[in-house]
Amino acid sequence: MTTNQAIRFGSGQQLTEMDYLGELLPYLDRYQNIPTMANLMQQAIDTLEQLNAGYLPAALPTMEVPESVIPELQHYVLAQYPDNADAGNALWLELTEPLEDIDFLLRHLRDALIEYFSMYGFVSSDFVRDLSAYTDGQPVLELMAGHGYISAGLKAIAPAQKIIATDNEDWRTQPDPTSAKPVTDVENMDAIAALDMYGENVSTVIMSWAPDTTDADWQVLQYIRDNQYRFDFDFIVIGEKDGATDSDVFWHEAELEEVPALNAHHQSFDLIDERVYLVK
Repeated sequence: MTTNQAIRFGSGQQLTEMDYLGELLPYLDRYQNIPTMANLMQQAIDTLEQLNAGYLPAALPTMEVPESVIPELQHYVLAQYPDNADAGNALWLELTEPLEDIDFLLRHLRDALIEYFSMYGFVSSDFVRDLSAYTDGQPVLELMAGHGYISAGLKAIAPAQKIIATDNEDWRTQPDPTSAKPVTDVENMDAIAALDMYGENVSTVIMSWAPDTTDADWQVLQYIRDNQYRFDFDFIVIGEKDGATDSDVFWHEAELEEVPALNAHHQSFDLIDERVYLVK
């Protein structure tokens, strides 16, 4: 697998229709000559289509219409109609009126990822390659793995590496639970039980997007600290500090260190500033 290939995690959802794409695709032709707009929309489209086909997508830039697109549009309109103000004004309206709707769609890409693929934390091929290099072939335990995108990606890169994905599947009891199946084998096990069973035999433990509605993450950290004589692993947490993920007590009590090698391709694409931390 070359460094620029998308990582195949499985068969994907193979959805035949996604309302999000139905709303965004008609704008793509209109903005083919506006590189900033065309590139942003194409990346959103590629992300959904790759996940649907069973591939982890590329890392994303900030998904919003930037202010810099206005002079880009002005330059394009003037180039098309330098001597025809009426035609130029008509083209200007055609290009500027949809910007608010497109911006809304780009900013809400995460909602589409959740709705269609149950992917809350964004898992890109770029990030999983960095994570695979960090774990260096050593055994990995993922807690609260959800649908298992991280573990599936790691397995795809290094099939011989021991990757254990666990989750107690509390999300199945939530309102409007997803019917989507995990994308890799995920053991139905709560985080403490998983640590008790596997913690002594792994080099890295990963916890991504722990819920902010319970203190289960804090219980995990306490258990690791109470059993430090048994455990010798890096505890990697992915989430938004004091934001959309994890409990307040966890963020207050955890000793956090950002990992540059893991944040290089794990940058926020929307208002949720999820980061990768080594936790003590």
